[in-house]
Amino acid sequence: MRSSLFAETVEDADWLHLGDEEEIRWTGRPSKFTIALALALAALVTVLGFVASALLAAWTDLPNWATAIPLLVMFAGIGWAIAVYLDWLRLLYVITDEQIYVKHGLISRDVTQTRLDRVQNTAYEQTIPERFLSYGDVNIYTAGTSTEDVTFRSVPDPERVKRTLTQLL
Repeated sequence: MRSSLFAETVEDADWLHLGDEEEIRWTGRPSKFTIALALALAALVTVLGFVASALLAAWTDLPNWATAIPLLVMFAGIGWAIAVYLDWLRLLYVITDEQIYVKHGLISRDVTQTRLDRVQNTAYEQTIPERFLSYGDVNIYTAGTSTEDVTFRSVPDPERVKRTLTQLL
């Protein structure tokens, strides 16, 4: 079986252990809006580094190291964008007929698994900007505790996720 980093679908992931009749009901990651600002800033840094590099290259009396600094800024912007995207990609939420999974990591892995029969209550929260952008947090409370045990942070359409959980319960 392939590792989850290269899995074509969630069902192919080696960390997800589905029972015979168990089906995946919902999968998701945090909303793309949560990384949009960081990606936009990284793109801006990249473009500014490229433009500064092109402008400094036209000046022939500058030392070579001076023209390399904007290129370093440009590559730092590219690196920042890649890091932000990979950080977003490493978090995955899965709801099946019987379990709730929260997976962190791409190469190293931390998977939290909770049986649905332990879930006592669910709730979702949205701030005003989150409601406008249609994402929010889904809190899942399990038996034996008064605090939330699992939180799906910044998921798209949290009301639908909560409704899916409520139907399964």
